[in-house]
Amino acid sequence: MTSSDPQQPPRYEPMPAAPPVPEAPPVPRPKSVDTAFSLWMANAGLNVLGFVVSIIFGRDAMRAAARTSLEQSHQSLAAENIDKVVSAALILSGVFTVIFFGLYLLFAFKMRAGRNWARITLTVLGGIGIVMSLVSLRGGGAGIVVVLTIVQVLLIGGAIVFMFVRDSAGYFTASNRPR
Repeated sequence: MTSSDPQQPPRYEPMPAAPPVPEAPPVPRPKSVDTAFSLWMANAGLNVLGFVVSIIFGRDAMRAAARTSLEQSHQSLAAENIDKVVSAALILSGVFTVIFFGLYLLFAFKMRAGRNWARITLTVLGGIGIVMSLVSLRGGGAGIVVVLTIVQVLLIGGAIVFMFVRDSAGYFTASNRPR
């Protein structure tokens, strides 16, 4: 509307606001995504279990390896210093394990929520993990370590496959559309 006074510049009323856009209904999560998530969680549990076991049972082996390495390089170090180095290494690896585990969980939960970037990140990290595990198998090792490594390769491989089957791909595509 305009004012009736000719000296005043015309004033216009603002247009009414656009009607609200209805929100798209949430995309139902397919069973394949839940299966992939469960496989990632099982693998995370095995990783944590492996780390705890290596701390409990690997401390003496780490001390022996440090002594052997020092002897081969013709260096000497007091036993208490070797213990300090081993303890520092375990603490540092513990810190990295906690950080890695936290990120791992974040990516898995974001993947389950339909975030494609998390699916890609898990795929890349999982692929690297599979390659590293297969390389470590070439070196042999104790029977239980070989079995656990094979189980982890199967868990990671299965999780990656389930993230990319048709149901899952449709879920990630629909979840990432602008709403």
